[in-house]
Amino acid sequence: MLTPRALLVPTLPTLLVDEHRRHRTEMLVALEAQSARLHGEAPEIVVALSARWGSEGPFLVDAGKRHRTLTDYPGFGVEVRYDCPGHPELARALVAAGIAAGVRVAAAKRGVDSGVTVPLHFLLPASRLPVVPLSLADRSPAECRAWGATLRTVLAARPERIAFVVGGMLSDNQHAWRLRRDLPEARAFDERILEALRSGAWDAVRSGSPAEAERVQPQAGLRHLEVLRGFLARDGAGVVLCYESSPGVGAALVEFELG
Repeated sequence: MLTPRALLVPTLPTLLVDEHRRHRTEMLVALEAQSARLHGEAPEIVVALSARWGSEGPFLVDAGKRHRTLTDYPGFGVEVRYDCPGHPELARALVAAGIAAGVRVAAAKRGVDSGVTVPLHFLLPASRLPVVPLSLADRSPAECRAWGATLRTVLAARPERIAFVVGGMLSDNQHAWRLRRDLPEARAFDERILEALRSGAWDAVRSGSPAEAERVQPQAGLRHLEVLRGFLARDGAGVVLCYESSPGVGAALVEFELG
C-alpha cells in the first residue's frame, strides 16, 4: 500500500550548506515539517525517483541489496552520505511490471545520488529504510506517464507501506547558478510550472517554447514531472509547500494527496 502522499522534493546541495550553518530558511522549516509528517505515516520502504540519474536507454531500477552514496555535487565543503539498504525483490517486481506494460525498463546497480540522498537526508534523517532508486530515461512524455502509472499500480498493491518521493528541480541553468547570474526567465518559468501543479493543469507543464527551454534548461526536460503525473493516476492538484529561487535554478517542495 502507499502512504497518503507523493512528494516532489528539491535536491539543491546548498540546502546542506544552510543546514550546516544553522540557517532556518523557509525551505528547511518546510522540510522539517514534512519529515515529521512522513514519520507519522510510518513507511516501510521508499521508492525514490532521481531527476539526477538519466538514461538514454530504458528506465532503470536499482536492484542492489545495498546502495552506496554517489557524490555528484563536489566542492561545497558539506557532503551528505545516505548509504542505505535496497529492496531487490520490489525492484525486480517493478521491472517485470514495466516490461509487461510495454515500458522499456531494466534492472541496474548504481547507488544513490543527490536526487535521492538530499531529499531523504531531510525527510528521513534518522532512518535507513530500504530504498528503491529509479532513474529517468530519455523517453516520450507518454512513456514517462505510462511508467508512472505502472509504478502506482504495483506499489498500491503491495502489503508494505511505501512512500514515493521524486527528487528534482524546475529550472536548472547550472551556468547561471555557478556564476550567480540572475535569470528572470527562470523564475517566470518556475511560476508557470508551479501554477500548473497547483491547479492540476498538467498540460501546461509542456507548453513552453524551445527558446524558453534553451534559456531555462529545465531539469531532465521535466520528465520527472511526467512520471509523477502518471503516478498520480489523474491530473490532481498539488500543494506548493515552499518555493526557493536561486539564479537560474528553481527548487520546490510540493505534496500530492493520493486519495
